[in-house]
Amino acid sequence: MLKFRYYLFAFFCVLFFTQAKATHNRAGEITFKWIGPGKYTYQIKVTTYTNIGGSNLADRCEDTVYFGDGSRAVVLRSNGPCNGSCSPACEGFTLTSAIKVNEYVTVHTYPGPGNYRISMEDPNRNAGVINIPNSVNQVFYIESYLVIPFFGNGKNTSPDLTFPPIDNACVGQCFEHNPGAYDVDGDSLSYDLTTSRGHLGVTCPGYSYPNTGGGTYNVNATTGTLTWCTPQMQGEYNLAMIIKEWRKNDDGDYFLIGYILRDLQVDVGTCFNQQPSIKKMKDTCILAGSIITKTITATDSNGDVLTLEADGGPFNVPAPAASFFSSPTSSVVSGTFNWQTACVHIRKAPYQVTVKVKDNGTGIKLVDFETFNIRIIPPPPLSLTAVPQGTSFKITWRKPVCHLTSGNKIEKYCVYRKENCTAWTPSICEVGVPASSGYTRIGCTTNLNDTTFIDSNNGNGLIHGTKYNYVVVAVYTDGSESYASNQTDCMYLKRDVPILVKVDIKTTDATTGSIDIGWIKPLRGPDDLDTSAVPGPYEFRLVHHNGFTGTFTTVYSVTKPNYSSLNQLSDTTFTHTGNSASPLNTESIAHTYKIEFYANGQFIGNGQKASSVFLALTPSDNKLTLSWQHQTPWTNYQYYIWRKAPSEIVFTLKDSTSLKTYTDDSLVNGALYCYKVQSKGQYSDSTIVRPLLNFSQEVCGKPKDSTPPCPPTLEIVSDCKIPTLVLQWNNPNHFCSDDAVKYNIYFAETETADLFLQDSIKVMSDTLLAFDNLISIAGCYAITAVDSFGNESAQSAKICVDNCPEYELPNVITVNGDGVNDFFKPIKNKFIKDIDLKVYNRWGNLVFETTDPAIMWDGKSIQMKQPVTEGTYFYVCTVNEIRVSGIVPRDLKGFLQIFLK
Repeated sequence: MLKFRYYLFAFFCVLFFTQAKATHNRAGEITFKWIGPGKYTYQIKVTTYTNIGGSNLADRCEDTVYFGDGSRAVVLRSNGPCNGSCSPACEGFTLTSAIKVNEYVTVHTYPGPGNYRISMEDPNRNAGVINIPNSVNQVFYIESYLVIPFFGNGKNTSPDLTFPPIDNACVGQCFEHNPGAYDVDGDSLSYDLTTSRGHLGVTCPGYSYPNTGGGTYNVNATTGTLTWCTPQMQGEYNLAMIIKEWRKNDDGDYFLIGYILRDLQVDVGTCFNQQPSIKKMKDTCILAGSIITKTITATDSNGDVLTLEADGGPFNVPAPAASFFSSPTSSVVSGTFNWQTACVHIRKAPYQVTVKVKDNGTGIKLVDFETFNIRIIPPPPLSLTAVPQGTSFKITWRKPVCHLTSGNKIEKYCVYRKENCTAWTPSICEVGVPASSGYTRIGCTTNLNDTTFIDSNNGNGLIHGTKYNYVVVAVYTDGSESYASNQTDCMYLKRDVPILVKVDIKTTDATTGSIDIGWIKPLRGPDDLDTSAVPGPYEFRLVHHNGFTGTFTTVYSVTKPNYSSLNQLSDTTFTHTGNSASPLNTESIAHTYKIEFYANGQFIGNGQKASSVFLALTPSDNKLTLSWQHQTPWTNYQYYIWRKAPSEIVFTLKDSTSLKTYTDDSLVNGALYCYKVQSKGQYSDSTIVRPLLNFSQEVCGKPKDSTPPCPPTLEIVSDCKIPTLVLQWNNPNHFCSDDAVKYNIYFAETETADLFLQDSIKVMSDTLLAFDNLISIAGCYAITAVDSFGNESAQSAKICVDNCPEYELPNVITVNGDGVNDFFKPIKNKFIKDIDLKVYNRWGNLVFETTDPAIMWDGKSIQMKQPVTEGTYFYVCTVNEIRVSGIVPRDLKGFLQIFLK
């Protein structure tokens, strides 16, 4: 039995020794790739960078991956030769003589959409890391965050990182690192600094950001370039950054779709050469299908041989992919970037290219990074035309050159309209149709093949006499917008229907109002009203409804046998007049009209409806504010204000404005003023009569002060010992008002009760109110000012004051009839509502009780009505104090000595 225990002990010792061997992890990251479709299946790749050699190093032929859904897997190393000591696992790839690259690749199917934290940890980092104390005994941990969306078959692939997380730096020189990230899904990327992590993802104990010597340590959130200016001491440092990917939802908001935590190691040494430098490059855009060529240059002040390389999205796309050619040269090196773009490369997010230059200086090799973005813009829809049809336009176009049937394909076309056709020239990289162009989006089609759109102004019809033109853009499934199409010519609708030009109030009355209505007849011609194709007789039918909305009814019609007999004067005007049988209220109601056109009994069409100008008045202190509204197919650009003052019998022109509101001030309160507004407008078609002048109804009103004074500022001086209470305030007529006539004093007994009107003071110079002979001063006060029109100000700030209650009882009385101390009564009694007093003899019998705070007990028993015997008595008393918070009970207990002599 002892022998068995010995072997068991030896076995565990060997096992412990094997597990205790450190891998000496330097750097690493985890990436993931969606390999659906239709499943939530992902390829997970863990990449680590570890030390090579040493007797205490354990080579990890396998590692454990935690998938974030409660499951994990032991994964064999899959890179490098696979027939060595780790077989069937592979041996890894040698990056340098001291560093090995290890890849552990596995496939995992998740249960469904959700958020998953993928992680891996290993017992040991490498020894001697400057900014991680006792690093050899600290856990190495990396993670990635996978969001599987509910849409798109759960598709989400992490960014690829093209530059390794192992770098060199020099003491006293700025260091840069860029992961060279690109996202195959087209998600936007951002970058943040973070800390190196240990067990369960917690920051390594003692970890610190590297010493900068007063310089900077940051990462560019857009380009991903990490900058450390400047390293102060030689040695190895571990830095960490998070690469986040963002996706836009249907509402246009970005949300986090995942991230990678990269733990990278920098070896800082002493250098005798300077860092090379890449000439900065500008972002650019290019039409899909075009070729882009860029020459990239880097220099080195030491004359070292420079190697230039580039990586990023354009090198990892479906063919044709980008190419980069450069040969190492000393001092100055150039490289040529070429990319023949194609329709398959269209996407909303730009492609980022990261360029790296490295010198061959003695000792540490120094590098520099630069990035630039390329935006692939979809080509526009072709051959856009617009043809008028009644009160609509039919817009047609041809598909763009890029109209893929899979992948990022055209989802819809969106149509934009502009009135009056001001010029717009898009900039070279401007896609879609920005608001600054003057165009408004009026609708979209539903698919790639739908290349026709009818603009009927949402069924309301467009306006005759107004110029229109259009542009169209293609919208792709990822939200990319194409260049705008050609802009159509400026066009009018056909003049094949009559057009309203006048709705002019002539008489203002609640019953017998009258309105002049006018219109112009259609134009005759093959492009307008073709009288040979549409013969007469012709009828104009005027329809009307009250207000701005309602159901039209006919109020007038005229019919003529042919076009020539339609008189532009007698047949295109009508005065609509009300009477007792058919009232027309122009006093308080707007009126809307439409002219319909019929040929041989068949409806041909109608122009847009037009309303009267409806005026309203709002009175205030010494002024009246006018506001008006209307609905007209023409544009009103000027309004004339006509006024009849109290002493006048006719209206005179007072002023004009381009706004729909006007304030007439310096008026006399209570005096009657009358107004009407005349609008001036026109159609954009210069062949239609102009200007168009139309009056509103007449409206009268009296200015009155509806603006209250500002509230006085209240102060309270109180003394609860005396007691006294004084309220004082300022007079608002001295600083914010000119017609305040009284003050209202509001009071509440407690701080939680509602204030009520307690008093009014009608002498404005009286700004002090004193209270005497008060039973209580507890309460809350506020004050307002009231002007001559009864407008009351807001209340001042509420101020509360409190009592200082006192209640004290004696401990001896002498009931002997000498008039001195013959009664049991309080020594002090102030601000007490009532009490509950009970007096007991030595046997516990009640001999007296009262609720009166004055008490006045003469020593007689309440049962026998006879004086009690001499001796000691005990009392309990609840005293109800009057406080601003309410009635507050206080308990008293004590002994009372009664003497009869």
